[in-house]
Amino acid sequence: MSTTIKWKESYKIGDATVDAEHEHAFILANQFLEASDQAAQQAAAMQLYKHVRQHFEYEEKLMRDIKFPDCKAHTERHNVLIGRLNIISHSIGRDGMDKKALFTLMNDWAMYHIVEDDAHLVTYLRKHPR
Repeated sequence: MSTTIKWKESYKIGDATVDAEHEHAFILANQFLEASDQAAQQAAAMQLYKHVRQHFEYEEKLMRDIKFPDCKAHTERHNVLIGRLNIISHSIGRDGMDKKALFTLMNDWAMYHIVEDDAHLVTYLRKHPR
């Protein structure tokens, strides 16, 4: 298994703010993976969680502002991703960090949530600007 999670240009959805926040999440996930001890892992996990939560809050406000019809379902998918990140973060103190789970989470986020859900949001946003 690779030791880093690669950001790909193909993950970009065309909104500069959203794209930059997504890419930064990958940077933070890699810092999480590279953390060498429990204290560093916990600090990195908190940074990643905070960034992801703020990013989701931004997206959710945007969806409400433009009256995005899929807002509720999209927000629920955010909650599922945050829940998975919480499980990974909590495992640090018990069993050590589950790197495979973090890889899977980031890949699911990139391949499904960003490419499908967020792209749908941006398409709607272009048709219904703020």
